[in-house]
Amino acid sequence: MKIYLVRHGQTDWNREGMKRMQCQSDNPLNEIGIKQAEQVGELLDKIDYDFIFSSPYIRAKRTAEIANRDRMPIIVDDRLKERYGGVVDGKPFTDFTSADIDDFFNYNENVEYEGAESMQDFCKRVWDFLDDMKEKYKDKTVVFVAHNILIRAVKAYFVGIPEDGNIRHYGIDNGELVEYTIA
Repeated sequence: MKIYLVRHGQTDWNREGMKRMQCQSDNPLNEIGIKQAEQVGELLDKIDYDFIFSSPYIRAKRTAEIANRDRMPIIVDDRLKERYGGVVDGKPFTDFTSADIDDFFNYNENVEYEGAESMQDFCKRVWDFLDDMKEKYKDKTVVFVAHNILIRAVKAYFVGIPEDGNIRHYGIDNGELVEYTIA
């Protein structure tokens, strides 16, 4: 199975840089995000994919719609939702110490924030989704349009959890496309 993983296009919160935890906040694409989705569409035009899946959040769905160019129906799957952030969702990074932010992304520490999904539970959800896809679509090429923390969990699925447990550095840029193969 070949997977093309796309991070949704830029939102205004993404434009702020690493200044705010977006998590489940459902923010739309901005003009740059729309252009990024169009650029992803140009890349996808060169790929013969069988299915395209998207998170239900508007920033991911809109990216998928623009990039897919009506080639096929988009399958929306709740398992591609971003990590539930609980009390950290929408908060500026300045509300947290760098140690807090590292803990939020640390699989080994598995810190639980009020109302948030633990990193281990989140990764289990994402990894179960990937195992399910591997079973159902083993000989197919699939595109997933999702979010940065989810993409970090996908990379951890393929390359493993770093020794220090922190998957924070596994992210990709808005509108970026990466390829993985599941044997």
